[in-house]
Amino acid sequence: MNVQRLNYFQQVKASGRAIAFLGLLLGLTAGVFTGVGLKHLIGDPLVSGLESLLFYGAFGGSSLITLFVMLNYLMMSLRVSGEGIAIQRGMKSAMLDVDVIVAVRVAETRSRMSRAASEATKPGKQVSQMWSVMGIGSGVEIDFLDSDNQEVQTWFISSNEPGNLCEKLQSVISHFQGDKESTDRSISVQP
Repeated sequence: MNVQRLNYFQQVKASGRAIAFLGLLLGLTAGVFTGVGLKHLIGDPLVSGLESLLFYGAFGGSSLITLFVMLNYLMMSLRVSGEGIAIQRGMKSAMLDVDVIVAVRVAETRSRMSRAASEATKPGKQVSQMWSVMGIGSGVEIDFLDSDNQEVQTWFISSNEPGNLCEKLQSVISHFQGDKESTDRSISVQP
């Protein structure tokens, strides 16, 4: 199989409603923060003293938290190649090598909160990490061998096209296993 056909890229973006809501929230808090600040500088302040510290701290913190969420949880890029899958979401990234991946399957479509709640109450194998984007409930689950203790771990990865992502990952795994078997055969055939 051509290695080029194994390459796959997907940009997972949150829904327009989630982006619009967070943008509106950021605009509203920043607008109130700025309006009250300008009123304070120009004339009679609306809040003063300790109240002003609490007000500016709360609205400034709220704006920073909203901005952080917008930068880190609204977009994620997935890159599948012959080496495995690379995941980048905001300031966080990870790479799963193809040789540690045990199984890939399309996950049941649910919201992040219901997925997390069911994982907390489910006995047995649980999702150890969720690479999710706000508003995207579909995705794949990947079982892989942890390099430290050789236990099987499961990650959930959000995807707009989980069927395509699952298919590409399965083809990369089968291609890797085919190469590994042919290498093993060539080594065992040699005298």
